[in-house]
Amino acid sequence: MALIADHIDAALKCEQPNGRFQIIAPLFKQAKDIAWTYLQDMTRFLGKHRTVNQSELWVEVPSKAGTTARIRLYGADDPDRLRGIYSDGMSIDETKDVNPALLQEVVLPALADRNGSLTLSGTPGGYDEFYNRYQAALRDPDWFVLMLKASQSGILPDETLRELAIEMPGPKYAQELECDFSSAAEAQFIATEVFEDAEARREPPDASMPVVIGVDVARFGDDQSVILTRRGRIIEDIKRFNKIDTIALANEVMRWADAINPAMIYVDGVGVGGGVVDYIASAGYSVRDVQVGAKADDKIRYANKRVELWGEMREWLKNAAFRIPPEEIAILKADLLGPTYKYSITGSCQLEKKEDMKKRGLSSPDVGDALALTFFERLAAHSSDKLVMRTPVPVTGYDEMRL
Repeated sequence: MALIADHIDAALKCEQPNGRFQIIAPLFKQAKDIAWTYLQDMTRFLGKHRTVNQSELWVEVPSKAGTTARIRLYGADDPDRLRGIYSDGMSIDETKDVNPALLQEVVLPALADRNGSLTLSGTPGGYDEFYNRYQAALRDPDWFVLMLKASQSGILPDETLRELAIEMPGPKYAQELECDFSSAAEAQFIATEVFEDAEARREPPDASMPVVIGVDVARFGDDQSVILTRRGRIIEDIKRFNKIDTIALANEVMRWADAINPAMIYVDGVGVGGGVVDYIASAGYSVRDVQVGAKADDKIRYANKRVELWGEMREWLKNAAFRIPPEEIAILKADLLGPTYKYSITGSCQLEKKEDMKKRGLSSPDVGDALALTFFERLAAHSSDKLVMRTPVPVTGYDEMRL
């Protein structure tokens, strides 16, 4: 109702001729069910000064411009109906269930014509694109952000809330009524509280621990190449690069290695990453080619090397700390809390593929993968006489290793 009232108010005050306002739900049928009756009832006071179109689900009201302004309902399941339109104001309800491409390819261009306003609303659905938009809005003064928890809003009586808390599973109650993004992510591989404990932890650097570098090599246009530095329990540095070629990336890795003298450099060598490995190795640096699609050492627990590395990283986080800027911590948090997991028919753990994360509107966890690479082998502290390493699993080629 609040979204509809906001659109009606904006339409009546619209100073642009022939104003256009849109309310979008994940499905057209859903838009009709949740908004159409309200839209008609809330404009009924205008009497003969409004026009109602039952077949196309729009209402026209008089506007401040001296013409009319139209409020129309749409479904994200038919995005072509939204293409080519202009908008003075648009809202998306249940944003988590709408393909992020609709916002990027259709909604934002439509709003650009008249510098229209945008409202995103809905129930949390985990660490997805809606969560990313919410986090970005918190830091952007151009956005107004409101989180309405049932326990604070006063909309539902306390007795009703108590009954719902008894009847509903705890995580579902937290998601639906308390706007808890973390509870919506029940299949999250790394728990939110584990990361937040590490974020709050203050650990001094330990000079006795070896410095290692993890390098995740971008394979797609929107992905980033990452150089991450870890010393024992501490993340000390993160460098991110957009659209950098393999030779340039290899040179960046070597320049950084010259500055910090790492005990080892770990590179995701699948695909184009193999060229980075070869270039660094040919220059005489200590480097490991990590094939993340190879078999895990612990084949019973893990489906492949990548999820095994993430498992090692998850355990490490329980005692970890970060010595990086807040903006880098925010990116790391999104990366580590984004992937979900499931179990194969044999009972081994499988980490969500990057491609599937992108379908949910999440970015590729490039920083998270760079950190995970640093757990490929265990290196002893400097005071030890020898290094204790895992034996890498031999691989036969890149094609069969792709996730």
